[in-house]
Amino acid sequence: MSFLKRFSNIAQKNSNIKDWENISNFSAANDYLKQSVSIDDDLALRFPVRFIARYINADVIKNAILKNPNIRYILESNGLTLEFNLQNATSIMMSHLIPTAIRAQKIYLKMGHKKSEINYLRLTQAALLHDIGKVFIPTEILNKKGKLSLRERLIVELHNKLSYEILKTTNLHPSVAKLALEHHDYDKNLKRNEENQALTIADIYSALREKRSYKKPINDIAARAILYDMGASGKLDTRYVSYV
Repeated sequence: MSFLKRFSNIAQKNSNIKDWENISNFSAANDYLKQSVSIDDDLALRFPVRFIARYINADVIKNAILKNPNIRYILESNGLTLEFNLQNATSIMMSHLIPTAIRAQKIYLKMGHKKSEINYLRLTQAALLHDIGKVFIPTEILNKKGKLSLRERLIVELHNKLSYEILKTTNLHPSVAKLALEHHDYDKNLKRNEENQALTIADIYSALREKRSYKKPINDIAARAILYDMGASGKLDTRYVSYV
């Protein structure tokens, strides 16, 4: 079975059905773009599964390792190897990436933006690839059923930096890599923009609502309560939490 077909099958099995059906929203977005779009732009808006598969594959990861020594440094300085596992992408990411992208789009539009904006496109691309760095996180840690040790948690938290370093080596706009880097950055000194907040809030909400090997999904009310608490503590912009 091809990587793309396996991706699609797992996505349809694991993703929330309502969200999966809403992929048609991506197709509609292309109608709003007046300028001509590249292959990447078209895929991200109309065929998100193909867009994901275009980047989360062995050729892209190997090229990133070859071009970007920062990847080796991050891994080796944390006791990890250059070994990567694309199954991490199909078993864990796929049930998360498209729902997160749909949620991020919804939040961004409620902020008052339009689908015709180029930043809407960049946000969509970043949301579809923000967890690409997880290909380097050992599967036994990602799929651990019990509580993570401090070291294991620190390893998992490397994934946004790794996503950034991988995406830097692609032809995607630099803002896509930057959004991937910042989607787990809660530093109060970080200069947040609306794209960053849309992706961060969408990512947290989706993760809370999903079933993972180490947790059960929580309901909508509980997930929103956590987001509001994070807003009250300064980790998120409270103006946008209600847009979920």
